[in-house]
Amino acid sequence: MLTTGTLSECLTKFIEDHVQAILRTTRSITNMQEQMEGQVLNIRFSSEETHFVVATLRRDGHLQPTVLVGVLPGIAKGMRVRCNGQWDHNPKFGRQFRAESYMEIVPATPEGIEAYLASGFIPGIGEKMAERIVARFGDEALKVIADDPKQLATIPGLGKKRCEQIAVAFKERRAAQEVMVFLYGLGLTPVMAQKIYRRYADDAIRLIKENPYRLAEDIHSIGFGRADRVARSMGIDHTHPLRMVAGCIHALKEASSDGHCFLPRTVLMERASALLEVDEARCREALQSLTTQNRVVLAEWPVDPLEPAVYLPQLHDAEVGAAQAVARLLSRKIEDQEALKKVDQRASDLGLDLSEDQTRALQLALSQGTSIITGGPGTGKTTILRVLLEATSLQRNRIACAAPTGRAAKRLSESTGLEAKTIHRLLEYSPVERGFKRDENDPLDADLIIVDEASMLDISLFHSLTRAIDPDARLVLVGDVDQLPPVGPGSPFLDLIQSNKVPVARLSQIFRQGRGSEIVKSAHHINRGLVPTPTGAKTPLQDFYFIRRNEPDSVLDALVELVSERIPKRFGFDPVADVQILSPMRSGVLGIHNLNDVLQNLLNPSGAGLEVGPTTFRVGDKVMQIRNDYDRNVFNGDWGIVTRVLPKDRQLFVEIDGQRVLYERNQFDDLVLAYAISVHKSQGSEYPVVVMPVMTQHFKMLKRNLLYTGMTRGRKLVVLVGSERAMEIAVSRCDDVHRNSMLTTHLEQAIVGE
Repeated sequence: MLTTGTLSECLTKFIEDHVQAILRTTRSITNMQEQMEGQVLNIRFSSEETHFVVATLRRDGHLQPTVLVGVLPGIAKGMRVRCNGQWDHNPKFGRQFRAESYMEIVPATPEGIEAYLASGFIPGIGEKMAERIVARFGDEALKVIADDPKQLATIPGLGKKRCEQIAVAFKERRAAQEVMVFLYGLGLTPVMAQKIYRRYADDAIRLIKENPYRLAEDIHSIGFGRADRVARSMGIDHTHPLRMVAGCIHALKEASSDGHCFLPRTVLMERASALLEVDEARCREALQSLTTQNRVVLAEWPVDPLEPAVYLPQLHDAEVGAAQAVARLLSRKIEDQEALKKVDQRASDLGLDLSEDQTRALQLALSQGTSIITGGPGTGKTTILRVLLEATSLQRNRIACAAPTGRAAKRLSESTGLEAKTIHRLLEYSPVERGFKRDENDPLDADLIIVDEASMLDISLFHSLTRAIDPDARLVLVGDVDQLPPVGPGSPFLDLIQSNKVPVARLSQIFRQGRGSEIVKSAHHINRGLVPTPTGAKTPLQDFYFIRRNEPDSVLDALVELVSERIPKRFGFDPVADVQILSPMRSGVLGIHNLNDVLQNLLNPSGAGLEVGPTTFRVGDKVMQIRNDYDRNVFNGDWGIVTRVLPKDRQLFVEIDGQRVLYERNQFDDLVLAYAISVHKSQGSEYPVVVMPVMTQHFKMLKRNLLYTGMTRGRKLVVLVGSERAMEIAVSRCDDVHRNSMLTTHLEQAIVGE
């Protein structure tokens, strides 16, 4: 019976009560948060890598402790905290509070401060020292530590140095905690938050509030999309100028990831407009702003003089600088007559019969400031280098040999007898300065520079190399122009060949060491657009086989059988050390990720393991370094075997080319399983055995140069597994490697200027 209020008021109250009931029952769906305060009694579990914590909390006003879980960086025993999150029921551990964020509540009473300092989170302060500090400063103790730590020296047992250490540790802890809580509040993962904090340190909050889009430019693995979500969560408008500018920069960076050095202005406006979901007028305003700030460069494009090319400044500088350096080298004629006379004799001494193409290549290398030698497998590129080094009148210490990767440099050393370095080591890369020590002001101490696998050079690395070469020196670039283009922007090796300004020796004749090789014959067939003739399994042992399978699962079964049984038994190769699977794709049944999981479980299924995200590294695993690390002398593409795992210490050791390399927490991102890798990652390397799936499911990647590159990575045996239709598609699709570049235009201009 209604006793108070009107019917309308009662109805309103009834509806409100039911709405609240619905909200309570759907709290987990709507992510509505609760808040609690209390003191951390202990830490049951804490991950230094992810900051995931299981703790016990004494809630204010409650006798029974609460289990607190969540990603809570910096939380420690004794702290008073305010947590935001939701109640959760774990089937194994029962009811617990899952915190999404927390804020430390600094204690105000002497008793609270003493417990806080005694918790051990500040090195140098234990229970007794905490008692002394509070006895001396009372409820001002924390303020003294933060603002005037010199006063701590009045306490017996605390010297000046120790006081400073305590103050620094206290400030760093508070600052790091504040930054991490801020970053988690923006929806960033622990790994990303750690990267941001390492990059910006205590300036992180200020810098991100000023411009959250800088995350996309400064932090590896944080792209525009994530930075945009952060910005929108901070209230930045859809059409804010910062967003427009960031979108244009992102479109240019995406183009450079696709290999382009620039985008025509119209294309850039179209891409930026689609990305930002705004009209092109706003993008044109952003481009004008970027031009005024010198954050992009507009250059005349010969294809359409009314349509300027838009560059990121570093790529424009690289193109122009590389062109000017090459022009300087081309202007010099050496004519090493003494060496030219020795060529035939040195070749004879080595038991070699040079072809006309090889002789011309040597003549160019010995008489031109810059020359290029290109040819496929078995055409004698290595032979030319051996004769060149035997014939030249230069002292060996005046010759520098280099390659883009560590593996390629090692092969060059083995074939020439001279020490070869990666280009980064040759140019003396400095991780501290993030640049090369060798440049035009301190050029290389060499009169002849030989670079193998030159098709892998992108425009930035090529510019760094050429600017460090003395104008009186010679540069010889050696490579296979039909392989995959560089991973980075530009294609200077191909551009220089097509410019008709640089002398080029093309090798086409297959020599006796390659004539009996089915790998070499088949690679050249592919290069000419012909499907190689499959070799049956019942024929005498060959070095190339094509096994027909039409379904992904049957291909996977065949790959597993080949690696684990058939190849080791029939040819005697080690399935881990000698056999390398190359896959065109990362995802899917035949993708790199699944192949690595399957092969690890097959070839190395047990033993102590170290879990890093979804991957478990075990002793005996085949792994690959995926980024250059100059401090530890390991480089992108280097592979090795895990020799020791220390799960408790979060460490593992890898044997790479006879070098024992330690990996710790902040270096695990540089390491991946390598039973299967991409064709791109295989560039510059050779393996005793290559096994490669070729399926129509890989249609996007089925191209002639990818198949050709993968096949030519195998030194003694290559096995392709897949469908004939996929082979036909790959061979027929000739990737013209078109990349937006004006290196040839800049080279012509530089030659005229010379």
